[in-house]
Amino acid sequence: MDLLKDFYEVIDVLKDDQNGKVSVVYDKVGQQVCVAKRRDLKSAEMYYNLQKLKNKYVPKIYRLIEINETLLVIEEYIAGRTLAEILKYENHFDESTAADILLQICNALKILHEKNIIHRDIKPSNIMLTNDGEIKLIDFSIASILKIDNKNDTENLGTRGYAPPEQYGFAPTDARSDIYSLGMTLQRLLGKNYRGYLQKIIKRCTKLDPMQRYLDIDSLIDDLEHRRWRKKLSQLKNQPANNLQSTIDDQDVYDKLSELIKLTEEIDALEEDYNAVKSDDKIQAQCIMKGAERLAKEFENIADSLNDADFEEMAKAIIEYPVENLFDDHDDKNK
Repeated sequence: MDLLKDFYEVIDVLKDDQNGKVSVVYDKVGQQVCVAKRRDLKSAEMYYNLQKLKNKYVPKIYRLIEINETLLVIEEYIAGRTLAEILKYENHFDESTAADILLQICNALKILHEKNIIHRDIKPSNIMLTNDGEIKLIDFSIASILKIDNKNDTENLGTRGYAPPEQYGFAPTDARSDIYSLGMTLQRLLGKNYRGYLQKIIKRCTKLDPMQRYLDIDSLIDDLEHRRWRKKLSQLKNQPANNLQSTIDDQDVYDKLSELIKLTEEIDALEEDYNAVKSDDKIQAQCIMKGAERLAKEFENIADSLNDADFEEMAKAIIEYPVENLFDDHDDKNK
């Protein structure tokens, strides 16, 4: 019995390579369009775990059928385009859109990593933007379940230009391997000439040494969220005072917000000073760090005095971020 013939009508073959055949099919019983994938039976454990997850950023798996030493995966058909397809017509994504995409992928990977599933092939062609504007992470053909006793990857897996060094047999892969690929993907979305605040996230994600990257997805999400808030607050300083004041009825709140903007600008300046001397003058770098801690304390005191919930939320999102993480490549030993 050929399941694809008896229960599914093949509409189109999307891919047929060493990882297996991928087809768009019509489910005659369920009366819906699906995607059918033939996978090596060795990947069954990973797919069964994936099927159990509640993860809106990953296509639903409807059925898993073991037949003729292969695994037939029937999953949700996603209407949309991959980011790679979009990049054929768009030179790059704008910063805000790229940050939103990054956050969605991080949320997807957070759920996967909590179940020890490592994707190992994050790249624009494996990320879909649906017609509803949501992100879907696709193609788990080389994904794996993290094994604690793995010494290294025995096969050269992943896509050159996106896969980290350890994925080519130099060391074990783990969550930080996906983080590296995510950083390379973000760089591709923003373009090689991008120099905005997300560049610091890209730089840390793509460190060759896994120990110098974000240790996990939660750390990356925290950094992204706090840098976004810092940018939003910094942008307020460029808004005409009368326009800003017209949106705030309470003069005391306005004065305090103005002070928060000033402190944010001063912390940004200290970050530049720190990066300029961190390699050549560690003593000076530590002095700058102390100054940043003092400003952060002032920021916290002002934020704590605000009663307005909106301002409280914006301020707390910044001051609760550890001040040492405002500075790239800070040596934990010097804290």
